[in-house]
Amino acid sequence: MSGRRERRKERRSGGRRIVLLILLVVALAALVIWLWVGGSTDEAAPEETDETAETEETDSAEEEPEETAETALPEVEQSTGLTLSSVYTSSILNPDCGDEYAEEVASLEVTNSSDSYLVSATLTATLSNGTEVLFEVHDLPAGATAEIFDTENQSVASGVTCTALVCTAEEYIEEDVLLSDTIEVTASGADAVLTNIGDSDLTGLTVVYHCDMARQFFGGMSYTITIDSLAAGESYTLSDSALMGEVAVVRIYQ
Repeated sequence: MSGRRERRKERRSGGRRIVLLILLVVALAALVIWLWVGGSTDEAAPEETDETAETEETDSAEEEPEETAETALPEVEQSTGLTLSSVYTSSILNPDCGDEYAEEVASLEVTNSSDSYLVSATLTATLSNGTEVLFEVHDLPAGATAEIFDTENQSVASGVTCTALVCTAEEYIEEDVLLSDTIEVTASGADAVLTNIGDSDLTGLTVVYHCDMARQFFGGMSYTITIDSLAAGESYTLSDSALMGEVAVVRIYQ
């Protein structure tokens, strides 16, 4: 009996060794797998972090110029009604300098924010390089916007900004600038038709108009024609083929 018990003990001891050996192998395999997976994750993490940082820096770089450009617009000093909505450069036939070609000339987008008709205004812009640029705007109805350009056609270097804008002369009127009681103005494509709806003949009429480009005047300078006489019930068609846009009549006076 004692011999059998001893043989059973030997068989059990051998089985335990096998089990322990298997467990050890499994543990080692698990450790190797964990180290391999953990190492790969640790190595990948810095790359993702760098890419994220680069993306955040790129996003910040793209957003900052828009905010800077928007906050960099100066107010129009010494003006009672003009507001500035944009500053940029243009390469154009400059309507504010006799239609001479301009290469990267300073340009402003201004709005008459008053309730009155602006007869004229002179603006002086100071650029970040110290250069002063002169602008003029004429015959701008209340609420209207105009793109105006440097009257001296100076080229502006890249990166130069507008640091100050001063209105040095400004004149407004509050009368019925279109004589709407006696004259009816009808837009007809690129033309404007003026009809005498009164009972009396009209003589010596001066008609002031702008070039309308998508409901925004192109240039600060206005244009004028004279109508010697316009009989009661008679119409006159104003057409200017030299304009890049449509005719926009802004004032009629005798």
